[in-house]
Amino acid sequence: MQILKQWKTEPEKWLFRILLVVFIASMVPVLYLSRYGFPNCDDFTYGLETHRVWNATHSFGEVLKTALAVTKETWQLWQGTWFSIFLMTLTPGVFGEKWYFLTTLLMAGMLGGSICVLMHTVLCRYISRAKENRYLRGICTLTVLFLTFQTFVSPVLALYWYNGSLHYVFMEAVLFFAVSALLCLETSEQKSKKILWMILSAVLCALLGGANLLTGLQSVILIVLLTAWEFFRKKKNRFWFLFPLVCSLVGFAFNVLAPGNLIREDTAESMGAVKAIVMSFYWGIVYVTEWLTPMVLVGFAMLIPAIYRLAKQAEGKFFKPLYAVFLSFCVFCAMFTPTLYATSSEGPDRCKNVMRVVLYLLVFFNLLNGCGWAWQLKQPGQRKQSGQHSQSRQRKQSEQLPQSRPGFFYRLLELLEETKSAFYAVTLIAMGVIFLFAADKNTYTSVSAVRSILNGEAAEYAAENNARLELYTNGETEITITPLSVEPYLLYIDDVTNEGDRGYWLNLALMDYYGKDRITVSEPEE
Repeated sequence: MQILKQWKTEPEKWLFRILLVVFIASMVPVLYLSRYGFPNCDDFTYGLETHRVWNATHSFGEVLKTALAVTKETWQLWQGTWFSIFLMTLTPGVFGEKWYFLTTLLMAGMLGGSICVLMHTVLCRYISRAKENRYLRGICTLTVLFLTFQTFVSPVLALYWYNGSLHYVFMEAVLFFAVSALLCLETSEQKSKKILWMILSAVLCALLGGANLLTGLQSVILIVLLTAWEFFRKKKNRFWFLFPLVCSLVGFAFNVLAPGNLIREDTAESMGAVKAIVMSFYWGIVYVTEWLTPMVLVGFAMLIPAIYRLAKQAEGKFFKPLYAVFLSFCVFCAMFTPTLYATSSEGPDRCKNVMRVVLYLLVFFNLLNGCGWAWQLKQPGQRKQSGQHSQSRQRKQSEQLPQSRPGFFYRLLELLEETKSAFYAVTLIAMGVIFLFAADKNTYTSVSAVRSILNGEAAEYAAENNARLELYTNGETEITITPLSVEPYLLYIDDVTNEGDRGYWLNLALMDYYGKDRITVSEPEE
């Protein structure tokens, strides 16, 4: 009874505690499962030379020199994503397969950390720094984190495969850090802090230019929009954005103009630029409807009272919701354009992982903007803060605003705030039911991880790969390995075959990596 009374009086405090426990508990099996991981696919191709140098010298310096040499060669002969290539050559498996578990820790840490930093930056610098709002900020951040890590399009490509997750998830995390640095630059007052944030954002924007084309283009679009907005609104820090903008454009140009891109383009069927842009909007609509699942919708609905309380404390002016939604949708759809243009497809699952994360963040920020706009529309004194317009123009705009449309939304927000303790409880229980009773046990990452650990398939997968590793390193030039008997959803990507079968390229990669002349797979027993 005491807990129920406290829930009614301080629902945000208790909801934050519950969400914190749930999120930490949900990540334990996800991170624990990493101990069963093993290098796969392009880990062997991009890590080939650095692996050889490490085994020969055990010198980190020599490994870094080799990584730079491989980056240069690949940039000239295959693809221009120079920053990604450099990091791809440094897969943990290069230094020993036992270190491959670091992949999951790195990717989860980067993505989770960057989301926390981005949301903290927005909520503290643009909404409210007040200490009493820490539970509201925590509720929002933990919910977005939980939804992100539980609903990857392909969790194995997001957390457990170094090459694929590095190229997309890691780079998207760098983008979130870069946007956070730019927002800190925009709001800084002291010159020393402006210099710090300008240098940090410039470095990150330049590095993002060498990421995958999806993230690289996204970073250029965002920095261009931010810089244009600064100059359009004549913000005092607008000239500080020019250096990060130039660095972003130079880094991206170095990517797209790489000689290797011309060679690689000959191996793929490209799409015209105009058609790619049009199809981007089509696929944007398709995946918005597919990825906003019942649990995601319930999760964001749960946040509305907390978001509304935060938005009411903002001093700045919010955008009209329709404008914000349209711009956000355009940014989301632009993520499909590079792969459509280059390969005539909406992109592989490793691309869609980051697209889905971006969609969640856009939904959250649009809810924040919508709640703030509805509140300020009903508070005339809050809407007279801009010094850029005359009072007559403000009065004219106020008269033109459709008072009836936000009226229902405003009353709904007030009702949810009045009944927030019951609303939090209902939506939280609904999320739990949807999460725990999903028909497909691989729908949510933590449930799938627990399943693989408890039924023993993860341990069996690791044991079979370790048995293969003994053959890979036994000194014989020709070996025969047995097929994998298990394929855990969160760990398995692809496997070796025999010559003439699809996927034999992986045999060739393993042969180079471990110094074999031939690797064959024994026929499964009848």
